[in-house]
Amino acid sequence: MNLITAIILFNVLILIYQIIIEIFTIACGINGISLDRAKFQVISLLTGTGFTTHESETMLLTKKRRKLTERIMLFSYIFNICIVSIFINIFISFANTTMNEVKIGVVLTIWNLILIGFLNHSRTMKKMLDWLIVKVMNYKNKKKDNFISIYDTYGNKVIAEIEIKHLPKELRNKTVEQSKIKYTHNIQLLVIKRKEEIISEVLPTTMIKEGDVIIVFGKLKDIKELFIRMMKREEKEEKHLKKLDKINTPKEFASSMIKEYQEKQENH
Repeated sequence: MNLITAIILFNVLILIYQIIIEIFTIACGINGISLDRAKFQVISLLTGTGFTTHESETMLLTKKRRKLTERIMLFSYIFNICIVSIFINIFISFANTTMNEVKIGVVLTIWNLILIGFLNHSRTMKKMLDWLIVKVMNYKNKKKDNFISIYDTYGNKVIAEIEIKHLPKELRNKTVEQSKIKYTHNIQLLVIKRKEEIISEVLPTTMIKEGDVIIVFGKLKDIKELFIRMMKREEKEEKHLKKLDKINTPKEFASSMIKEYQEKQENH
């Protein structure tokens, strides 16, 4: 491999590396991590530095995030081996290299660095990433699932943002005081974003509505229990009640119960 080929291949790999960083950043953003924090953690994982910081805990909070972290680490090992091997080829190629080839290599490297700098600091690129995350989130949330983003961790508790697509029964048509969200679920409501309005002073008479974006503080398992698991249980109950409403005779009721039991057995 001559010097020019090695340098071109090296620059191509660096550019791919940058694109991979953006792809993994999007993947982390889809899993509820803010873009700035996600990018730092992805770079830390790919370079093998800085992932022992307090902020890295957000990457390990859920099963999906842990799997994503494993994939990033596996990719980093493979890619780093490729880069090191090309580096060795570049140094070996120096023995039979002309000055013109060195100049071309330097120009190509500078051009690549400018392109990478543009990708890192471009506002257009950030807007495109935000747009892509929103699109994927909307696709994932067709079933009206509430989406949770983790802002920060404090011990075993988190500050989280929740997009309320579906309000649990416990919170419907109830004030914060009536729902007892703080005492029953150990979740403290901090801020409510309602379209263009930001409610920073949450009063006992304040109500959470569908379409709100709320910021809460509490244990992640309690937040998920109230805003995701409970919602899914309610949806199942509603579907079950709709089925029962359609049943007119004892025979139909018995056949539906047998069918439901068979479905459960098949799932197990």
